[in-house]
Parts: sequence; structure tokens; C-alpha cells
Amino acid sequence: MASPKFTPIWTRKRDLVYLGFFFTHVPIMLMVDVVPFYPEAVRPDILVDIRQFYVETFRDKFFEAPPNWFMFFLAMEVIYHLPLSIWAVGALIRDDPLVPVHLLVWAVQSFVTTTTSLVEVWSWTDRTTDEKWNITSLYGPYALLAVFMGLDMSLRLRNQLIGKIKSKNT
Repeated sequence: MASPKFTPIWTRKRDLVYLGFFFTHVPIMLMVDVVPFYPEAVRPDILVDIRQFYVETFRDKFFEAPPNWFMFFLAMEVIYHLPLSIWAVGALIRDDPLVPVHLLVWAVQSFVTTTTSLVEVWSWTDRTTDEKWNITSLYGPYALLAVFMGLDMSLRLRNQLIGKIKSKNT
């Protein structure tokens, strides 16, 4: 059986965008999102300062006094997003055939959690419209990327499955 054809990342423009995203997403998760999960004994002060700067700049209530459901979303980042994002960097570079499956799951989960968060942001009565737009300017592109990636991965999987069906019937 012949091995699958490898296509360099530089020729796969959408994958290059995804690679850039995951390459930057990992440090952001580690420096802001999942800081509360670090044991205090090993939690660097610089990370606490970065997170505090974020809270003071954007007045994001999710990071001031997170509701339980949001803490669950952050736990999913630790358990699922972080390992998957690290895997995705290498997988995208090597054109791993499992990329469409994993990134479709990631995209759906990311869209649901991000959109849920945005709906909550816009229900806040103690934030100005400008403050809500500032938070939306951070969360919104993430939700849009999830939609784009989800559609892209769905089409990739569809094309792979149709190709297998066609080759099986010939």
C-alpha cells in the first residue's frame, strides 16, 4: 500500500492560517486562560500580572468572578484544547490525515463555548456597550474562526468520504 502524499504546509494556505492560530493560541491559554488551574506554589507572578492586566483592561467578568459553567469551559481548555492545540501544530505541519476529524470537533466545541460566552457578555447590565464590544472584539474572531474551520473540515471529510465511495464503486 502506498503511503499518503505529503503536501508542504506552505502550499496549504488555510492550514497555514490554522497553524498560526494554534501556534499563538497555546501561549495565550497558558498565560491567561488557565492560570487559575496552576498550583499557587508554581504559579509565576508574571502570569498573575498578565491576567490582572487583561481583567483591568477589558473588564471581562469571566476572569473577575467566573461562574461555574465558565470554569467548566476553562477546564475543557486544560483537558482538551491545550493538548489538541499542541498536537495540531505538528499535525498541520506534517499534513496528518486525522486533522479534519480533530479540528472539526475542536471547531464545534469552540463555537458553542465562545458563542455561549458572548451571549452572556451581552446580557451584562453592569458593563457599557463599549466594554461589551471590546470583549466581543476578542471573542468574536475566535467564534468566526471556529465557524470557518468547522465548515472547512466538514467539506474535507465529505470529500474524503465521497472519494472513498467512488473508488470503492469503480
